Amino acid sequence: MTEPALGPPVERSAATTQGRSGVAHGGPVKRWARKFGPWIVAVAIFAYLFDKVPISDAWAAAQNARLQVYLPVMLVSVALWFWIDSGTFAFLFSRFNAALPWAEARSLRGVTYLVTPVNWNLGTAAVILHLRTSKNIGALESTSSMLFYQTIDGMVLASYALIGSMLLPPSPEIASLRNGALLFVAFPLVSLILLMGRWPTFRWLERMRKLGLFRTHQAALFSDVLVIAVAKAVYFSVFIGMFVLGGISFGIDLPLAFAVASTPVILLAGGLPITPAGLGTQQAAMLYFYGPYGDEASIFAFGLTFPVALLGFRMLLGLLYLRDLPKLRKAMAEQKAPD
Repeated sequence: MTEPALGPPVERSAATTQGRSGVAHGGPVKRWARKFGPWIVAVAIFAYLFDKVPISDAWAAAQNARLQVYLPVMLVSVALWFWIDSGTFAFLFSRFNAALPWAEARSLRGVTYLVTPVNWNLGTAAVILHLRTSKNIGALESTSSMLFYQTIDGMVLASYALIGSMLLPPSPEIASLRNGALLFVAFPLVSLILLMGRWPTFRWLERMRKLGLFRTHQAALFSDVLVIAVAKAVYFSVFIGMFVLGGISFGIDLPLAFAVASTPVILLAGGLPITPAGLGTQQAAMLYFYGPYGDEASIFAFGLTFPVALLGFRMLLGLLYLRDLPKLRKAMAEQKAPD
């Protein structure tokens, strides 16, 4: 989600070649738009936000924040996200593809903090590339596992929004959130049941189950779903706790039920592929949702310091795995080399 926090998709290269001419698909205009378009959108969003909340007010709010509380909370959160994320990947790939010890998964994830400090999607791509070269895991196999993982990831995230919305006083806005969350819980749950099972035996469904894209679904047991779901539930719980405690550090008093309901939407906003690393979209979502519980300058200051602190602590953590960077670079170079 940012993070996004959600099982991140693998980002494709911005320029692919076409035939022997070396001309990239889509032409220079599309390449330019793909490369700079997200940054232009981010600048436009921040221009609107800075017009709404002057940067001087946000800076003053940041200076008044209790950073002695916020920074330790953020550091612990980054460490927990790292351990849970790498542990879940170790389980996923070991279960369905090839043995991936947790220590190796931690090394891979730590290295990606260094090679991709802004774009988390590229970090996931780097992991996939390394596994493909070092463990001979095919692209379709890893994609199948990631699709299975992301389905559970989205279902768990939507479940938090559903639970939180059910705990809040009824209103038209809360009803809309609850109905949307219910849809996003039901759809992946039904898809898991249909693609993992053997019934019903509709011809079109049988053909889907035999596709390589759903290989992991067919190999998985519901106990696998439970393991990943529990891991992701803990993962997102850390986000909720960080937003509550981090918000308090900036004078934002978020009720727990509201934090449970709004955190998934904020993470999804940060994961929208319209800006780099959720810049602008996440801050706008925080201003919209947290407005009743703090002044705009404090909310904006919190929204601005969150990605900075996240990036800084991830880089520090990644330095612990700096010695493994050459191996990852070699794997990526081998993957890019012509056959």
